[in-house]
Amino acid sequence: MIDKNLTPEKVLKELLIGNELENILNNPKEFPSELIENLSIIVALKFFKNEISYADGDHIMNNIWGFWVTNDYYIKNYPIPDNVYECYGAFDAGEYYRTEDDTAVNPTEKYTRPLIEEFLRKLNKI
Repeated sequence: MIDKNLTPEKVLKELLIGNELENILNNPKEFPSELIENLSIIVALKFFKNEISYADGDHIMNNIWGFWVTNDYYIKNYPIPDNVYECYGAFDAGEYYRTEDDTAVNPTEKYTRPLIEEFLRKLNKI
């Protein structure tokens, strides 16, 4: 059962230390969409403020996404929140180089960082 005292900050700390998303979210009867929305916003803010690396943010968002898409109950009963999808997409955009970009282009800086900034501005977080 999900710990009712979990905060997104606590989950983020657990994720960065021990990659425990599956253990934290594994058995709730209802999909904790508010928790993962808040977690996504915190990940975006921490990345924007350079408090976590791109690799950590991408890892967290991939774990959130992977947890959701591999759980049939959640897929059938709960849409992934738009904010989670948008934050995941921003980190996903930095995972690969595009053929049209020069090899010196850092996809994280060219694609992820501006998308995260846009995401946070839209939510009035920056």
